[in-house]
Amino acid sequence: MLLRKSGTVESMLAIALIVAILASITSVVNHVNSQAEIMGKLLNLGESFLIISKNSTSITDSKVDTELAELLGNNTNTKYVLPQKVFTASLITTSNRSTVLVRGVDAQTFLEARNAQINGTYANETQANVGEILARLASINKGDKINIAIDNETVTVEVAGAVQTFTQSDTELIVPMSVANLLTEDSSKVSFIEFAIKDGEQAAIDNLSERLPANVKIVKTQQTQAFIQDVNNQTLSFLSLWSIAVYAVVTAASYVVASRLTVESGYELTMLKALGAKPALPFKLILSFTLLITLLGSVLGFAIGLSGAQILSTATRWTWKSIQIAPALEIQQTVQIILFTLASSILGSIYPAIKAMRKTYAELPL
Repeated sequence: MLLRKSGTVESMLAIALIVAILASITSVVNHVNSQAEIMGKLLNLGESFLIISKNSTSITDSKVDTELAELLGNNTNTKYVLPQKVFTASLITTSNRSTVLVRGVDAQTFLEARNAQINGTYANETQANVGEILARLASINKGDKINIAIDNETVTVEVAGAVQTFTQSDTELIVPMSVANLLTEDSSKVSFIEFAIKDGEQAAIDNLSERLPANVKIVKTQQTQAFIQDVNNQTLSFLSLWSIAVYAVVTAASYVVASRLTVESGYELTMLKALGAKPALPFKLILSFTLLITLLGSVLGFAIGLSGAQILSTATRWTWKSIQIAPALEIQQTVQIILFTLASSILGSIYPAIKAMRKTYAELPL
């Protein structure tokens, strides 16, 4: 009787569409998260650390004693030690003047540690290496003379070569520490000290931390797993917020369905009252009808959402072979979505059902 009411199919399809959107998004997010976790486990970027000022807000604000580099160099557990001085300066060429980031460091050790590709040679005491991106933007070529200026201090160097590291250094000017000291007029401080430890020597970090001054700290530069975990948590938080919005829509849709059913089924409910049905029967009928519509809509929504996601992923693989997406839902996620959808449906339909139960015989129109 109730299933033949007008609008039943439309209500079921509306709930199915809502659940389909949630199911398809969840299945794609599952694939992205699984691939990110696999990547985090496969990547082995080594143990690279920085010693910086404890209260510094950026690399350029950090000030560390150069003596700490000697302390690290005497440690047998370190692979390499790279004191670095990073600051902004004016780059003056024959064609333009611009503000750039300058890195004072042992150019050869620094670039070899990053497997850099170099067009030219490593910079010596009177030369500089230019990041590939900066070289193109400033029209700098190998062998050019450039000026580096800070306030009243100016140093002229020759470009030994352009380097490509696929890092931030591609936009920097890399100079020997002697040139950096001339510009900053301070050879006792560096911005930070980069170093790497041997595999299986994590305990060396703890021992080293105890020997460092209180005004510096050690930070790890490559925290891929922590980064991926944070990304996954943010994705799950977004999905949770999206789910709340979906369940709110289900609640509203269930309210509309139950309210319309109460009005359209007035005659049938009146007959049931006249035949002596218990007052709770209209409540049960309205609630059961809404839950049935929601359950059928949820099942249909899962079918539409997952099949749609699979079809789109297959079409994407055919169009762009480099993109491989395998949407999937876990059983517990399926059960969770159905249960929350049913709970939202109950929440939306309970008020119209209670109103139908409380109406007296005289209130129900024949």
